[in-house]
Amino acid sequence: MGLFDIFKSKNPYEGILDTLHCVNANQWTDSGKSKSPKELIEKSKLSDNEKFLDYIKKSNRYLKIVNELEINEGVSKISCSGSTKGHFVYPSYYLVNKIKGETILVQSMRIIKSNISYNPEDGYKLSDGHSLEILNIYQEDKKTLKPRKCHRVSFQYVDLDKSEYKFIKPLYSKITNTKKDDLYKHIMELYKGYHFGLGETEKRKAYPINRYNTFYGFKEE
Repeated sequence: MGLFDIFKSKNPYEGILDTLHCVNANQWTDSGKSKSPKELIEKSKLSDNEKFLDYIKKSNRYLKIVNELEINEGVSKISCSGSTKGHFVYPSYYLVNKIKGETILVQSMRIIKSNISYNPEDGYKLSDGHSLEILNIYQEDKKTLKPRKCHRVSFQYVDLDKSEYKFIKPLYSKITNTKKDDLYKHIMELYKGYHFGLGETEKRKAYPINRYNTFYGFKEE
């Protein structure tokens, strides 16, 4: 350690969430019929980390998540490749501001074009529209794949009708430029619009999420 290293302040977000290699959970839990991914657990026990991650990378619907800290003041960015593509921005404080009893480590959202929708009355439909895609990364799970640790990663989809899209689109459009001044403020406005606006409608109280997709995410070591 150098003489001046002791005066350097450590980034409080460093090392909490870096790169995750993710495998689709439905592949191992039979679309939710089995809660325990037994085969994946056995595979994780038999392989060292490098071999295990190589195995994950070859899986169907492989997803890679890369976290970039502080791309803008108070804002970090998650880039996705593989099963899901593109990026999400979120308030950096999520990483260290762990609320007691809260399991979500990071939450972010974006609007995407969608050619499929689902509701309990009509089932799945093919239709051109837009969905609010909500990314949730949960705090590290030390039990599901013990002794190997992982993060559960979920994508929730709110299939927007015309009035919902008209409401949320102006809020989302303010966060698409990641270099924009006051990006943090605009992200918080979007969150409030979703949680206390869209989410408080009678429609969304009755049926908050239309679809979802879940992954197990493993860190590089």
